[in-house]
Amino acid sequence: MFSLAQCLRHCILNPELDVARLSVQLPMFRSTFDYNSTEHAVKALQSTTAKVSQLFCEVEKVIRLLLVMPVSSCEAERSFSSLRRLKTYLRSTMTQQCLNSVAILHVHQSVLMSVPLNDVLRDFVSLYSQHMQTFGSLSKQ
Repeated sequence: MFSLAQCLRHCILNPELDVARLSVQLPMFRSTFDYNSTEHAVKALQSTTAKVSQLFCEVEKVIRLLLVMPVSSCEAERSFSSLRRLKTYLRSTMTQQCLNSVAILHVHQSVLMSVPLNDVLRDFVSLYSQHMQTFGSLSKQ
């Protein structure tokens, strides 16, 4: 459960939030929906129609911030240590976009391992005709 004071602290740290609108929307949200955790607040917002959800746009922003805020510094430290492993001397010339993509793949290895390798290879080869000449065609099995 989040209070008005907690939300206002987030507003100070996150200038994209409108404090005046949030101070009106949060009491309305609290009186309209019954929730006692961030997960319950998410379910309450998801159960509404798009028009009702638009009435609580600032509350939605705060909930999104609460969902992505790390509970401890461990997650941030792990991501930086994995970044050190990823950004080796050989990869120091990669672009920021490529580094971001590799970092996301590294963090979500469990999801990555469930992707069929043949589908990835087929998509890669079909991108350019030069790939097709180099690797040949990969037929569906």
